Amino acid sequence: MINSIRHFLVLPVFILFLFLNQANGQDTIRVMQYNLLFYGLYTDFCTEQNNNNDDKDEYLRTILGHFQPDIFTVNELGRGAHNLTRIRDQVLNTGDVDYFEHATYTNTGNGWFANGLFYNSRKLGLYDEVIVSTLLRDINLYTLYYKSDDLEFTGDTVFITLIVAHLKAGQTTSDQQMRTTMVSNVMNYLDASNYSGNIMFMGDFNMKSSFEQAFQIMVNNVNPEIRFYDPIDITGVWGNNSEMAPYHTQSPRTGSHPCFVTGGLDDRYDFILTSRSIMEGLNGFQYVENSYTAIGQDGNRFNQSLINPPNYSQPPEIIDALYNMSDHLPVMLDMVSVELVNSINYQFPEKIHITWNNPVSDILSIDLGIKHGIRFNIDIFSISGVKVENYSSRYHSEGELIKLDLSHLAQGVYILRIVSQDGYTFSGKVVKV
Repeated sequence: MINSIRHFLVLPVFILFLFLNQANGQDTIRVMQYNLLFYGLYTDFCTEQNNNNDDKDEYLRTILGHFQPDIFTVNELGRGAHNLTRIRDQVLNTGDVDYFEHATYTNTGNGWFANGLFYNSRKLGLYDEVIVSTLLRDINLYTLYYKSDDLEFTGDTVFITLIVAHLKAGQTTSDQQMRTTMVSNVMNYLDASNYSGNIMFMGDFNMKSSFEQAFQIMVNNVNPEIRFYDPIDITGVWGNNSEMAPYHTQSPRTGSHPCFVTGGLDDRYDFILTSRSIMEGLNGFQYVENSYTAIGQDGNRFNQSLINPPNYSQPPEIIDALYNMSDHLPVMLDMVSVELVNSINYQFPEKIHITWNNPVSDILSIDLGIKHGIRFNIDIFSISGVKVENYSSRYHSEGELIKLDLSHLAQGVYILRIVSQDGYTFSGKVVKV
């Protein structure tokens, strides 16, 4: 069953496709996924004494304060929206930080655990939420939009969908089939709903190898728009394999513990997979090469704990917090915002390079980059579609700059439209300061 919780963002109507001529500064978006191990849920084996929530908050503050993710997704959140609010208010929004928000709490099957999403509201906004219900527990699809510098003028933004799943644990045939069913439900929904672009599939997958059917459905899907990629491209048998030691995420402890899974680090259960769009920077966000990491993993932990032998991969306080927080390690990656070039309105019959000064204070100087004469019209529109400036050319010579006086226009974003004598058009964005 699919449930949708929608948050509507009112955006100005586009009248033209936008072309970003000048590169803005790149913004880094850091993404972290973490299984929090019975956060806010006490049982007869995970108790207030051996998995205390006040202690977990302190460990989590240490970890998040050090790495400062902009998107933080979690598994094993105990029942109740108050647990989301507690992490937001007592872990993330502390000190001088007051800008983290969380998505809606869902638990349609009233299971022990729920998923969660927290995001930096200075950079991102919540656009849409969808629940893919399964027999075991919810899988959540959260869509965020990027708050670019000119969003208020253009309504031009980039979306990213985070699929957060905690798949069935266990390695029996029925356990694997349940994981296949859960993943298939999500993939069928994505396919039927025509999802594409920036998507991540993340969470505690509980898989021992890349050969499992559920994983293959994600990474070899027949629909390339919803085919997912492992940023570090590590395939094979992950579980109990010493060659996979640098990638294992469970468990940081050896010995025995009534709440924590023990046995040392020997499984790669925790993942962030991305769509091709993110890997190649096709829709505004691009994966930063070599940024994917299992935090605290140095490759020397096979069937060993996080603290023995000594671990120097992170500061001591981080290693201590990771050891005590959960029986999983968090995984993390970085993306950068990238310029989008939309070529739909680039219809000149030859390959030319149109440039102009951007932003502009008074005089807009345009170089058509052509090698022969041409006649053309230039129009400047407000973002609401009102024509505010027009220039009709005489016969334009090679190397000649067109200069338009925009000093009378108010600050804001405008659309530049060039139409040649043959009817070919070009559209771009001008920022007036």
